[in-house]
Order: sequence, then structure tokens, then C-alpha cells
Amino acid sequence: MDSSASRSRRRGPVILVVALVVIAALVVGGLLWRQRADNGEEEAQALADALPEGDFSSETDTAEHDRILGPLIEATGAAPEVELADAGTADDGLRTATLDWTWTLPDDAGTWEYTTEATLHRGEDGWSADLTPEVFAPDLGDRENLDLKTVDPTLGTVTDRDGKELYGPGEVKVLGLDKTQLEDADPEASARELAGLLDIDEDRFAQSVADYGPDAFVPALTIRVSDEGDYPLDDAADVAGFRAVEKTQPLATERDYAPGVLGALREASAEDVEESDGEIESGDLVASGGIVAAEREALLGTAGAKVIAVDPDAGTERSLHEVAAVDGTEVRTTLDDHLQRLATSAIADEDSASAVVALRPSTGEVLASALGPTDQSYPVGLVGQYAPGSTFKAVTALALLRAGVTPDTTLQCPETATVEGRSFKNADSMSPDLFGSMPLRDAIAHSCNTAMLLEYDTVDQQQLADAATTLGIGQDAPTGLEAFMGSVDPEDEGVEHAAAMMGQGRVLASPLAMAVVLASVQNGATVQPKILADSDSDSDSDSDSDSDSDSNSGTESAAPEVDSPLTEDETAQMQELLRGVVTDGSLRDFADLPGDPVIGKTGTAEWTNEDGELKLHSWVIVAQGDLVIAAFVEDGSYGSTTAGPIAREVLEGA
Repeated sequence: MDSSASRSRRRGPVILVVALVVIAALVVGGLLWRQRADNGEEEAQALADALPEGDFSSETDTAEHDRILGPLIEATGAAPEVELADAGTADDGLRTATLDWTWTLPDDAGTWEYTTEATLHRGEDGWSADLTPEVFAPDLGDRENLDLKTVDPTLGTVTDRDGKELYGPGEVKVLGLDKTQLEDADPEASARELAGLLDIDEDRFAQSVADYGPDAFVPALTIRVSDEGDYPLDDAADVAGFRAVEKTQPLATERDYAPGVLGALREASAEDVEESDGEIESGDLVASGGIVAAEREALLGTAGAKVIAVDPDAGTERSLHEVAAVDGTEVRTTLDDHLQRLATSAIADEDSASAVVALRPSTGEVLASALGPTDQSYPVGLVGQYAPGSTFKAVTALALLRAGVTPDTTLQCPETATVEGRSFKNADSMSPDLFGSMPLRDAIAHSCNTAMLLEYDTVDQQQLADAATTLGIGQDAPTGLEAFMGSVDPEDEGVEHAAAMMGQGRVLASPLAMAVVLASVQNGATVQPKILADSDSDSDSDSDSDSDSDSNSGTESAAPEVDSPLTEDETAQMQELLRGVVTDGSLRDFADLPGDPVIGKTGTAEWTNEDGELKLHSWVIVAQGDLVIAAFVEDGSYGSTTAGPIAREVLEGA
């Protein structure tokens, strides 16, 4: 027999067996593949993918998702993240999937993370999940939904140097119209009637009432509970829709205490929200000015958040997750309550815009900043821009000393002087017996204008500006205060330069800036003012000893870097010159004050009011020990006449 044919017959059964094995394997493999493809793993993943947004094919499931998660999604502004942690094992048509949830909470409140389980069933149409409430959150009741509540922090406080509260939570009443209570009354008529009773702008309030929705409460005026007797609330109660809402609101513990220094917090207006590019929301507190604006975050603290389960049918709620609020802190200032009240009292009777600033030379601490009339529109002591008059001669004197002039150098002091065709004169109060030649010390003591401006060739404008910088003019405002720290343009020439030598022309300063000038002389180094206390300052020392302490108190001077710092010789000469103003010049009324020697300078600057009338700014800066006082009256008389008594009253009572 052919051997090849024999081998062919033997392979036939083998091939048949192999074929049958392969076919069986394919059949079994196909069955196993079908079981794996239909075991619910894909449906478990699909469930995890659909849960964040509620993207279900069933309208019922979508509605349940929206009912349970909708309020929390709206409150957080984002859907949760859901991850399939474990698809589980299919067993007799059931599979339990494990889901990891992550919610990102608003206002940096972190995340809320938890795990739930969902049961999937295999039916005729494939696998489907039972969307019970517990799939969405652990232990969630049948009628409960998730929501978010803000946990408000306790407002911080602003205190004086000794911890006395100056600004913090206070009880107020918000007076306004509740449009739901107007019934058939005319909203505009009610708005105008209430505005008239509360003495606010009728047109503006009527427009606000018109702009608000039909269910809104429209605030008209917020008053302190302690001041409610000052308002006709009984009459207001008869206005249709009137309502008074009591609430706690941040405010100064006393009305008009250190205005411009403390600043204020108020509820954001619709305009604030609109102009904030989404950074401010309705109900937020916005800050205006001063310490409150600088330390807003520290005062407000950080809101917390509480995730709650709400049962609207039972009217109950329970906490599921809470992030505690971070309360506002105490912001301690350098203000001295005793000096602040003393300064405020000293200018209480002034009819013109006025200010008193008290400063500690050794540390730069602002001890007081008081304003005159309570209706003063802005804090002139801090942000006022005025010609400093003869108080600026302290700067001119330093520039002259640096140019080689000594306190004994003879200067000319004529009654009038002309520079480039412009005539200047001395104050009318200056005795004619003083006109003629005199040493620099007398020119400063008697405040001879012509002696200063006639030295305009001795000192150029750049040198004058450099001396001003040494004494603190032009530095940055202290943190926590909106302040103008003075300006001297180094480019001024001719008449403007000559006028600057006597503190007029284009030289400008605030009372705070001039207090810093004298504080720098008293300290022997450039003083940088500050209003926020810090751990290494002398803020806890006894304020009553300010006027009796040695000018070198041992505390570290707050001295910014300047190109030409004061030398010991310059300091001694400057203090000598300004002491002469007290012993022999226009501040002789201060010579009898007990304690450390007083140094200082008066100032008078001419200005023209809106009616074209010539008026006088009245200035005085004085220092005794570790205390400097600057007094200013916008519409006054000579420095020694108007500002002088104010400064003395504060210095005596310190």
C-alpha cells in the first residue's frame, strides 16, 4: 500500500478531533464572553457617569436626582464628582456597586467626600439600578434632599492700643418698606412719605422701591438701636408697608469716633455687585476706608459651610457635614482712647474743617486723629492737601543747615521782598521792630518769611525736596490708613521755589505729614507713621506718660530708608532752632508747660475761598517728650491764635 495514502487515512480522525475541540472552545468562549459582556460592569460604570448631572434615560430617575441633589448643586455651583470604586460581583442577577462621591464646597470650605452603594438588577431588558435616596448620600431618608447652609463667623473687633473695643458688632435697626405689606397702597407714595420722615433723598428711595421685586424688603436707613429715639418711628409706623428689622451689624462703638481712621463695613449695594465682575455677591460686606478696609479679611473671618439633609414635609433638617467658620480676629491699633477723646474735645467747637493728629516719635505710632465738625466731608487730618505755611520752615531750616548756614548765620528779614517780580511779605502780626538783619535762630523763632525766601539761591529746589524727604515728606501712606504724606516738586524754579522756602507755592502737606516732620526732628531719624499695632512695638506702655517720657524712650524707631538721614549735629541744631520758637517766638504760650522741653512751629498759609475771599490756614506742630501734636484749622487766623490753643489743650491733658 502506498505509504502516503496510509498516512492520510491516519490524519483524518486526528483532524476531526482537533476541529471538534476548536469548535467546542469557540462555543464555550463565546458563551463566557456573552456572560462577561452582560454581567453589569458596564452598567455600573454608566451609573457612576450619569449620577453627577442626572443624565438618565428615565425621566423618573432624573426627577429624583434633581429633587435630592438639585439644591446642593445650585448652592455649590457645581455637580459632584462620582467615581466607580468597585463594580462588585454579579451573583444571581444582582450586583452591588460602590461609588465614591466628592463635592467641592464654596468659599474655600474644602470638599465633602463619602461612599454609597447602588444595587443593580438584571432583567429582561438588561441591568438597571435601584435609585433609592441612599444611593445619593448615606442614610438619606425617603423625603429628604441635600442642601447647603453658610456658617457665619463671628465678626472681629478693632481696638485701641490697650484692647478697648472701638469697632465691632452692634445692634441696629434697618428701616424700610416691605412691598408684600403694601396691599393696595401706592409704593411710590409710601416711599416718598417714609423718605421725608427719615430725612433721606425721596427720589432716590422711590426709585429703589420701584426697582425691587414685588416681594422685596427695601431698606431706607440703618440706625443704631441706641439712637432710635432720634427718629420719628411712631409716625413711620403709620406708613403703609413700613417695617423695622433688627440685626447685628459692624459699626464703631461710638458715632463719629476717629472717622477716616476706623473706616466702615456695609452691605453691598446692587451697584457694588454689578461693578465687581462677580467678586461681590448680594449680602456681602464691603469695606470703605481706613483700618477696616485694610484688615477686612481678618475682621470678617472665613465663613464655614454645613451640608444638611432637609425634609420639607416635616420641616426638619439635620447636619451631614460641617466645616467650621473661622471667626474674625481682634485688630489692635496704635490709637490711644484717652488722647483720641481729648483731641476730639479740643476741636469740637470749631466751625471750620479742622484736625488734630497725635504721634509718638520713637515708634511712629498714630495715637489720635480727630476731626472738627461732625459733618466734615473727609478726614482732613489724614488726606487733606494744604500749603503748610511756616510749619514747613522746619524743612527749610534743615536744607539751610546742610548748605552751610548755622543757627548764628545772619540773614536779612525785610518787611517785604520781591522775587522775579512777585512781592512777598511777612505776617501782619510780626512786629516791625524785628525787620532787618537777624540770625537764622531768630528768623525761625519769629517766623520771618522774607528771610527764608531770600535764601532761595542758597538752597535749590532739589536740596529743599531732599530735606523734606529726610523729615518724612512724600513717603508711602501707612498700612491701614488712606493718607496724603505731602509733596515737594524738586523741579520747581524761580518764584515757585522761593515760595516753597516759606511753605507756600506748590508745597502741600496734611496735618499727619507735618506731625511726621516734627516727629522726625524729635526722634533724630525719619519717622514712618503706623496705625496697626505689632508685637514688637511699645503699644502696651502707659499712654499717660507720653508727655513726660524722654524723647529717647529706648523703643526702636520706625525709620524708613532715606538717602540723607539726619545726623546727630543736625538733630541737635534743629531741636535748638525749634526750641527757640517756644522760648523767644510765636509759641511762648507753651514755655510754662511742666515736663520735658517743648519744641514746635506755628504756621499760617493764605488761600482763596470759592467766593474769592482771602483766608488763612492755621497750623501748629509741637513736641514734648515722646509726643507730637499737629493742630490745623482750615479757615482760621494765625497759627498761634487759632491752632495754638487747641494744641496746648491736648498737650496739657496728655
